[in-house]
Amino acid sequence: MGVINEAGGGITKDVTVKAKRLRIDIGKVRIATEKLRVAQKEEYLKAGKAIDGVSNILKWAIGDKEAKLKEIEDHFQIQERKRLEALQADRVVLLAPYVEDAHERNLSEMEDDVWFIYLGAKKKDYNDQVVAEKQAEEDRIAKEKADAEERERFRAENERLKKEAEERERLAKIEADKRAKAEAKRIAKEEAERKEREETIRKERKAREKLEAEIRGKEEAELKAAQDAEAQIQADLNKGDAAKVKDLVADLGALKTKYSFKSAKNKKMYLEAGELIGEIISRIERG
Repeated sequence: MGVINEAGGGITKDVTVKAKRLRIDIGKVRIATEKLRVAQKEEYLKAGKAIDGVSNILKWAIGDKEAKLKEIEDHFQIQERKRLEALQADRVVLLAPYVEDAHERNLSEMEDDVWFIYLGAKKKDYNDQVVAEKQAEEDRIAKEKADAEERERFRAENERLKKEAEERERLAKIEADKRAKAEAKRIAKEEAERKEREETIRKERKAREKLEAEIRGKEEAELKAAQDAEAQIQADLNKGDAAKVKDLVADLGALKTKYSFKSAKNKKMYLEAGELIGEIISRIERG
């Protein structure tokens, strides 16, 4: 075809228009042929295979031409698409250092002035973030250093306090041991003194008890001797008083019947007195 040959020498706007027109015309022929085939198929069953063969040959003959013409027709659209794809790829490369999802963003549709402003803004944001992250890292390192210094100061302070406490405890233990020994010595001394006092008191008590026993024995012996002497005297005296005692008993016995009373009260009193006199007589008789 002339258009295809003409396109071989260079595609122009006029060539693309001719290719479109020719492709449409050829398409109409193909479509008309297909309609004719369908319409005549029932009437010409015997000739159907021949018609299908012609149709297939025609499709094969002009199908490739249609595709080629379509490619010529869409030449500028294809070239624009390729340009946009290349622009997208170039801009992704430029934006990627500053944005993680650069390949997912539609960059090719931006006008150049918009693109450069957009790229500058993203670059600035990235650099600002880098500066902020660097400052944050420096702050973190400084804080870690300060924390480490504080922990070391705290550890050293604790170590000093621990040593001071251990020293106080050691000195306190020495002092406590001294006091314990002094106390033990004092208690031992007091115990020895107490035992010595108790032994002295025991000896004194034993001596006193012995002396008291000797005195008491002497006094008891003297008292017994005196009592024995008095008993002997009384026995001797009783030998001369026997008649008198007998008269006393008789007089006392006479008192029991010597009086008479009328009132019941006095009768009771006299009866009780008689009983007492009887007890006195019994004592006298028992000697």
